[in-house]
Amino acid sequence: MATVKVGAIRARRDRPGTYEATYYVNRQRRRVSAESREAVSSKIAELLTEAEKEPDVCGVWDPNVTLGEYADSWIEDQDHLEPKTLQSYRHLLFNHVLPFKIDQKRMGDWRLKDLRRRHVKALAMAKKKSYANDSVRLMRSVLSSLLTDAVDDEIIDVNPALLLFRKKKGKEKRNQEEIRAMEDSEFQTFVENAKKERTFGAFLVTLGKTGLRPSEAIALMPTDVKFDRRVLRVDKVYVDCRIRPYTKNGMTREVDMSSELVEFLRTHMAKLREEYFKRGEPMPEMLFPNSAGNHIDWYDAARAFRRICKNAKIGPFRPYELRHTFASLLLASGAPLTYVAAQLGHRRATTTLRYYARWLPKDGRRYVDALDVCPHEEAAEAVLAR
Repeated sequence: MATVKVGAIRARRDRPGTYEATYYVNRQRRRVSAESREAVSSKIAELLTEAEKEPDVCGVWDPNVTLGEYADSWIEDQDHLEPKTLQSYRHLLFNHVLPFKIDQKRMGDWRLKDLRRRHVKALAMAKKKSYANDSVRLMRSVLSSLLTDAVDDEIIDVNPALLLFRKKKGKEKRNQEEIRAMEDSEFQTFVENAKKERTFGAFLVTLGKTGLRPSEAIALMPTDVKFDRRVLRVDKVYVDCRIRPYTKNGMTREVDMSSELVEFLRTHMAKLREEYFKRGEPMPEMLFPNSAGNHIDWYDAARAFRRICKNAKIGPFRPYELRHTFASLLLASGAPLTYVAAQLGHRRATTTLRYYARWLPKDGRRYVDALDVCPHEEAAEAVLAR
């Protein structure tokens, strides 16, 4: 009888409305998908009944499989990735990782169980001589992902690339210090000047007042603005000149709008309707169209941002620092860390803390006093009254 194991059911980010589950037969990974979690569960139950009848040697990985042989199978199993990401993975693996020679032997010819941390380190150190740090990081990342799956397939016991070049605390602190954000007065000056910008003003003001990623704001539609509840629905992004129906981390969220932003967007949409009515054209599908009625080009918006900063005599700042400004101003005003994390679309509040910790208020208040049942004076009177 075969050994079977069932993994979790998950929603496919690249195929909205589709759910997928992974299950293992004799440690060999298989997948099944359907249009609902219930349908996936039903299919899994049927398939497992059949799988248990298979011989217990079917599909077991050869313990002597090489990195190259496993990589061929692994890359074909990554069909859930974006085409551009999958192409990048192929390039990194087959052009950089597998051909790299260690001890006169291609890395792809090494058996998985013989790979050691020194091999991965040798790859990274050699590539750093010819490639940028980010390129080397991506090479190491794709190799680590592959080796993690090899651990799941029980070919190796540990991933030799895991946390090999973990960030040092000093480096993390430097990265935090590199994040720049506008002061409150600078941001108000920016907003006043941005409102005068005809094409990109509403877009840039919304970025600063919601903390959205640029790709999320470009993808917004008028129907995503919920004036009655003062929220923006964020469930898609604009990348590679097309709408992708899920966000960076696959989460759909609602971002609060301030009263001023609500009124500003009401006016913006009213002007759009009037402008397109005069043209005799239907309203565009996007909330922030360019002058031609198409999606905004980010590079044009970035130029407009720099022009506004110059006119406002602030900066220099980068456009993405509007997101940092949103987070820093909220935290400095005492907004809960978890609230800011939810608005930014961070899965974990620790991500927000890592980058924006220095903006948390430090007013010297002794919060431990809240542990007392009553203030000191009332406690003293209670003792005397006994």
